[in-house]
Amino acid sequence: MFQTSIGPTGHAKAYLRPETAQGQFMNFNKLLEYNNHAMPFASAQIGKSFRNEISPRQGVLRVREFTMAEIEHFVHPDKKSHPRFEEVKDLELPFLDKHTQEAGESTIKFWTVGKAVSSVFYSMSI
Repeated sequence: MFQTSIGPTGHAKAYLRPETAQGQFMNFNKLLEYNNHAMPFASAQIGKSFRNEISPRQGVLRVREFTMAEIEHFVHPDKKSHPRFEEVKDLELPFLDKHTQEAGESTIKFWTVGKAVSSVFYSMSI
């Protein structure tokens, strides 16, 4: 498993499954090349994963099969504009903003995408 940090402060630990983490993040340069070095872009993958587990009822060892999928949207950290932003700026979505999370609360706020992007209270990559 790959350890990473999540949340608004980056202090919460999470672990990524190697089967999904390696495909999109380890091959990021190739994905960027396929997109003509232009950002933002999205990448998706789906595939099978297998786990061995000990089962006293069905023999010593059996294999469990899982289907896993993941979608990642990559944006340039310094250039957060998007050519189609006007199409979604008035779309209202539920948000759990940074300050609410840091306060230990979980109150969902409904904002338009445009308000979220322009707000100093929400760090969002567009």
